[in-house]
Amino acid sequence: MEEWLAEWNKRASDARDGEPETTAYAAAVNVEEENGVLIFERYALGERSLKTHSERPAHKALMDAMAARNMTKRMVYASSFTDAPNYGWWSRSERPDAATSEGAILVVLGMRFPNDAHRDKFIELTSGHADYCLGNEPDTLVYGGGFANTNSDRADIKAGDLIFVMACTDMAAVDKHSNDPQHIALGGKFQEAGITSEATFMKTYRTTGLGFLWR
Repeated sequence: MEEWLAEWNKRASDARDGEPETTAYAAAVNVEEENGVLIFERYALGERSLKTHSERPAHKALMDAMAARNMTKRMVYASSFTDAPNYGWWSRSERPDAATSEGAILVVLGMRFPNDAHRDKFIELTSGHADYCLGNEPDTLVYGGGFANTNSDRADIKAGDLIFVMACTDMAAVDKHSNDPQHIALGGKFQEAGITSEATFMKTYRTTGLGFLWR
């Protein structure tokens, strides 16, 4: 895996230096499965920016190098999502060091709702909480989410599911966020609003320091 990441990091450097529309391109390792790697990608203009990324000479060079050196991998799941409007944040401009730090914790959670009304009410309630976290949790680096664009054939992800992403400086910051009274109080607010949901998956990763979580 280390060899694979070293080769991939060349592509990450090219994305950082030559792709202003690639706003995140970071490698993180699953905390429970050390050979599981997440490549976290964000593109400012969606499919158009992804197409630009895929057509770079460096992208073909990466594929060719991995094929020549027989660096095999198995894709466990893949999903793309469109940001929920005016929800959360994806960077801490005052913490540029954290964008490329090693050891930050990245949590990815899938949520499914019985209908759009439940989902939209959930977004409304947690959007206010995101504002609270931005102002009161400096070690919460990313707190955002979006709606899955398509069904996944490799994971329990359906179009319209909410994909929530949170990044924190370390596991202690994750615990602090989870145990904050404001966070705990959300459960009661959901119940009062009649919101029901199903958590379809949750995966936790630790950043490698390769690539960047934001610019």
